[in-house]
Amino acid sequence: MTHTAPRLTGPAIAFAIAAFANTPFAYAQDAARGAGDAQTRPPHSAPAPSSPKPFEELDANADGAISKDEAAVDPPLAQAFGTLDTDADGRLTPEEYGVYAQGQS
Repeated sequence: MTHTAPRLTGPAIAFAIAAFANTPFAYAQDAARGAGDAQTRPPHSAPAPSSPKPFEELDANADGAISKDEAAVDPPLAQAFGTLDTDADGRLTPEEYGVYAQGQS
């Protein structure tokens, strides 16, 4: 006796086609929607530069001047230190620092 199982191949294929037929369109819509969002959002910009630290905050030892070591906590100030130190005494006076602070704000 031969036992045969009912053939479900035809209906199974039809179901699979129907179930997945809309999938590419859904992905295309999501991609198009994502592209539109990118066009309407402003581009990511760099954070706004922060205002310079107060002279008193940088003058850690309160001697009335900012040394090169004290300036190291503010990388842009440390980089400009040699140019700002107009009398080349290795310290920034409030006036010398003021030139830097005005340029940063």
